[in-house]
Amino acid sequence: MNLIFGLYNLYKKRGKAKKLEDLRTNFIYGSDFCNSGLYRNREDAIARLKINNTTGDRTKIRFGDYCNVQFKITLNRQGSIFVGDYVFMNYVTMRIDHNLKIGSYCLFGPNVTIWDTSNHPLNPEERKKQAIELANDFPLNRSYEANGGNITIGDNVWIGMGALILGGVNIGEGAVVAAKSVVTNDVPSRTLVGGVPARVMKEL
Repeated sequence: MNLIFGLYNLYKKRGKAKKLEDLRTNFIYGSDFCNSGLYRNREDAIARLKINNTTGDRTKIRFGDYCNVQFKITLNRQGSIFVGDYVFMNYVTMRIDHNLKIGSYCLFGPNVTIWDTSNHPLNPEERKKQAIELANDFPLNRSYEANGGNITIGDNVWIGMGALILGGVNIGEGAVVAAKSVVTNDVPSRTLVGGVPARVMKEL
């Protein structure tokens, strides 16, 4: 029995090492990445990250120093993700076809989604054509052709639990996005926005 457990633990350790190696070829991160006391084990925290980097270029996804994050990323070959220092993400989903830039000292609540493309065209005939293509292969490399655009999030921004950030928006420095909000337009600096779609509730 001890031999079986030993082999199982060895298998798990080798599997984790392989995953860490694969992750490190998909993105770049700075010093003390996922090294907070929030995590019992740094390598376990990094191994839980999920990255599908279709660009084939690890420099297209960069996290700065002292970031403590849990996320799921899909990056289109046309896009890039650049994140500053001291950023905290609590299970954030990012689907990026364009360019995402996040400043430093930003906080993301649980289950925030950053999605910068509509994925599908508005034209019904084009959608029908895409539906047929989807039966054979998902045309990920062409999804940036649908509506969408770059997203910029300034320094010291707080994005509340379950918020959805859509393409083509700028969120100004020091802003707060309330929980469950849907951001479809620019957010002025030092304002609190909320709702569907998000609107300015007050200045901070």
